[in-house]
Amino acid sequence: MAEREVLEELGFTKREIKVYLAMLEIGSSTVGPIASKAGLQHSKVYETLDKLMKKGLASYVVVSKTKHFQPSDPKEILNVIEERKRRFNEILEDLERRQKAAQTRQIAVIHEGFKAYKAMFNRILDELTPQDYYWAFAFRNEYNNPTASLFLRNVHEKLAKKKIEDRLLGHVSMRKMIKKAFVGNRNIEIRFTKNETPLGTLVLKGRVIPMLWGENPTSIEIISDQVHEQYKNFFQELWDNAKE
Repeated sequence: MAEREVLEELGFTKREIKVYLAMLEIGSSTVGPIASKAGLQHSKVYETLDKLMKKGLASYVVVSKTKHFQPSDPKEILNVIEERKRRFNEILEDLERRQKAAQTRQIAVIHEGFKAYKAMFNRILDELTPQDYYWAFAFRNEYNNPTASLFLRNVHEKLAKKKIEDRLLGHVSMRKMIKKAFVGNRNIEIRFTKNETPLGTLVLKGRVIPMLWGENPTSIEIISDQVHEQYKNFFQELWDNAKE
């Protein structure tokens, strides 16, 4: 069920989800009916109820010396999420500092699969400022792929919203296809060359990212000032002699 998947993605255990959903359906109850509804042993239900109460998602009242447990309003889950965000923000700066320190030692990072591909682009788009640039050697036939074309068009539209310098250099044989893919985007500058170029390669500050689309999109993020400078100079040389 959708709610189980969402709750699990939010960090709740399967046992916590079973017990909480069981309580929502039953209402105030002793452990027995909850255990039966959730399909768990009584001892496991007690352990799980204790965890839910610590999170503020369950409580109990004593009736005739017997505990009756009841769920908190589902909206309380939003407070749990906000508390997690608050606690995470307390350590975020330290995590980012560690990441930056590690990046100075890294040579290449492989992003394999569409989710990793998308996460990489989201990070890049988040980090770029109007003082940065986004230069790309164009793909070839990927612009005929509806999924790839839509994804790339969305990336360049986000660059436009952030007013990032956006250059795309493609082979003359791809002029019609590339122009069609980015029609209406006034931010992107597109030029074409007769020279052979690296395909699907990004040139960003301090890094170069060759990309492959296909059934399993993969990119290799090369973090190197030296490699970046070589690609940047090569791109600029071709760009200066290319035509719109």
